[in-house]
This record gives sequence, C-alpha cells and structure tokens, in this order.
Amino acid sequence: MRNHQRAAVIRAEIEQSVRGRGNAYPEQVRRRATEYFWLRRGEGATVVEIGPEIGLHWRTLYGWAKGAAPPELPAVGFSPVEIMDIPATRAGGPLVVQHRSGLRVEGLDLDALVELLRRLS
Repeated sequence: MRNHQRAAVIRAEIEQSVRGRGNAYPEQVRRRATEYFWLRRGEGATVVEIGPEIGLHWRTLYGWAKGAAPPELPAVGFSPVEIMDIPATRAGGPLVVQHRSGLRVEGLDLDALVELLRRLS
C-alpha cells in the first residue's frame, strides 16, 4: 500500500472516531498514526507535513509519537550521510546548505560552513 493510501485509511479512521472532551482516540488509531509518522519521518517528511496528511494537528501527532521510538531504528544513533567529492573548481566558490525543511543558506565559504556545522552540533 502506498503512503497516500495509508494516509487515507488512517484519516478515515480518525474521522470516524468518537471525539469530544474526554473521548480519546482508540489505541489502534493512535498506533497506526504513530507507525505512519515514523515511516514518513524516515523518508524525510516533517511532522508539520505529516499531520495534515492523516487529518491530525501536528502537535497531537507529535505528542503520540514522541514517546514511541521508531520501530526499526534505535532511540539514539547515527543518521546516514553522503560524502561527495567536490571538484577543485567548485570547492572555492560559495557553498550552499539546504535542509529538508526548506531552510537554505547560501554564499558560505569553507570556513563559514565549518563554523555553521560546529555551532549546530
């Protein structure tokens, strides 16, 4: 089943759930939403993107998922990185850092990039 199909099934379950003050979502719905959250996070989607896909406010979804570690990943660990060999002609020019959230920093030289990464770590 593709992601948009999974999202549609979860969205339908959420819409059919009895809601209101004091009525929690069923555990099965919460579990499926959390599994979908971790699947999409593994693909690089943000919680702000994932919540609307299944019809939940991102804060609700994040609250459900933050206590549950991703099923296939340890709670603490490393993220995969890709080391790219930059030709010497490009290495001297301005560098660009782009995060999957859309944040983009342009015009960095190598020293500024190293300093940015040091401060972010």
